[in-house]
Amino acid sequence: MAEASERLRWIARQLGEIADRVDRGEARRVDLDIIVAEIVGAQRQLFGLRPRATRGEGGRQKILAYLKAHVGEEVSGEELAAASGIHEWARRLRELRVEHGYAITEVGDSVYRMESVEPDGERARRWTAANTIRRFNGSAMDRIEAFLRAFEGEVVSRDQIDYVATIKEGSRRVRELRDEHGWPINSHIDEPELRPGEYRLVSADPADRRDPRQRLYPEGLRERVFARDDYTCQECKRNRDQALAAGDTRFYLEIHHKKAVAEELDALSPDELNDQQNLVTLCHADHLAETAAFQERRRRERQGR
Repeated sequence: MAEASERLRWIARQLGEIADRVDRGEARRVDLDIIVAEIVGAQRQLFGLRPRATRGEGGRQKILAYLKAHVGEEVSGEELAAASGIHEWARRLRELRVEHGYAITEVGDSVYRMESVEPDGERARRWTAANTIRRFNGSAMDRIEAFLRAFEGEVVSRDQIDYVATIKEGSRRVRELRDEHGWPINSHIDEPELRPGEYRLVSADPADRRDPRQRLYPEGLRERVFARDDYTCQECKRNRDQALAAGDTRFYLEIHHKKAVAEELDALSPDELNDQQNLVTLCHADHLAETAAFQERRRRERQGR
């Protein structure tokens, strides 16, 4: 024990000398590397090999304590490895961020910053739900559907969808739900507030399904028309924020063709179909109404009225 205590005093003297060299601008990283190794050696000399941690005192809790002691500061993976005493520190860090909802930002290569000492309960709730759905029997599409329904009206990410689907093509399945099955799923094309890789299921009600021929319009074209019309329905003059303020949670945008509807769209040439002068932004409800009115006018024309 005396030998170990003397070793610690020697380490303390060495640290003092390094501090002096820091003041003179002469410090080297290797000097501290050696001292860190000596500290680990003294620790082993005093207490032996690291025992298995008791519940609540493992590597994850040590990482959390270290991050909380340095909240708002940048800490490296090397620090977290040293603080936790485990090789799987990155996995435990991810658990804190994803499962427990702590706002931990990766600001560089293996450099992190804890933004707040309090966890985000909503983020933790979402992970719990995603983890439960991930274990569902059935196809990847079944799990994606369940996840989107669970967070109807909320923003979800591509990474979350891939996680519950257990595949790396979750966003492709989302497009299939939207384009082939008519689910009203918004992306950054429909809502400029969303970032690429983020989605929102507007409504899970089958009555709110998209016009199936919306798939005829390429995403780039839809984005240009929506942007031209300021993401506002040209009939009711509302955008998403205004609709939500009025209590309309089922509001979303569609492309309306001024000169053709339904099966008539299939017969148009690409130039006729995609001519932006013939396209206008309408909300889903007004698009249904306008399409019904258009078809009624055509019916009367055919009857010679």
